[in-house]
Amino acid sequence: MRSTVKFAIICVSLLVAANAGAVDQRKQMDFQDRGARLRRALERAYQDLRHTGEFKSAGNDVSSILKKFVPVGTSFDNAEVTLRSSGFDIDPAPPREPPKNASPLWRFAIFGTLVLAQHGVSKITVETTLLPKSKDDRNTVKNVHATIYYRGV
Repeated sequence: MRSTVKFAIICVSLLVAANAGAVDQRKQMDFQDRGARLRRALERAYQDLRHTGEFKSAGNDVSSILKKFVPVGTSFDNAEVTLRSSGFDIDPAPPREPPKNASPLWRFAIFGTLVLAQHGVSKITVETTLLPKSKDDRNTVKNVHATIYYRGV
């Protein structure tokens, strides 16, 4: 009887572990899919701006697109995985000198850059900033900002 109970416990433990691994794998696939869809949406926005003649080299706000894939309330970990899955390079730390009138939360932000197109030394980039909810809750995204820029010589 004891060996049957031990065997049952081992089988249940293995099933739970296998299910947890499957859930993690599904989550990873979801983030990869979300990242791929985010990249396509940003590429489409850039093409639309170019074809309509509305593209401004000084910057084009595409925050509304990013918010669809990284909504306010998302954990910073999930936001970073989504951005990396779409091809963003994530800066290791915020710049030392924040811009004028920057939020005090600037030093806890996630900054990322995605190159959409490159022609020689000129690039079309998407630059994003995600700010945390508060200094006490630095794990939840409160503010999402993204801009498409022309970066050239």
